[in-house]
Amino acid sequence: MANPEEQPYTEIVRQAQDAMVTLLDTWTRTFQQALSAAAPVNPGPLIDQTFDSAGKLVNAQLNAQRQFAKQMAASGAAAAKTAQTGAAQVTEALWGGSVL
Repeated sequence: MANPEEQPYTEIVRQAQDAMVTLLDTWTRTFQQALSAAAPVNPGPLIDQTFDSAGKLVNAQLNAQRQFAKQMAASGAAAAKTAQTGAAQVTEALWGGSVL
């Protein structure tokens, strides 16, 4: 079972993989349609579909990176808060004389 902290990353990777599969599926179907057509092929729609799919893939990757950065920032803030609390407790103990 995945660590709960890893679940957002796993979902982001899955979304990026889904976008790649969609891109390849769109390309394959469009290419097969173009090859099976008896009339000359108009490359415009093929190009548009390819770039639209590539755009979706890039957006999925950017969203994955954005979520990763947010998670890292949140983890860093939590670690800083824990360190600050620990330092305050040590200082209080030292000034209170309980350690010395």
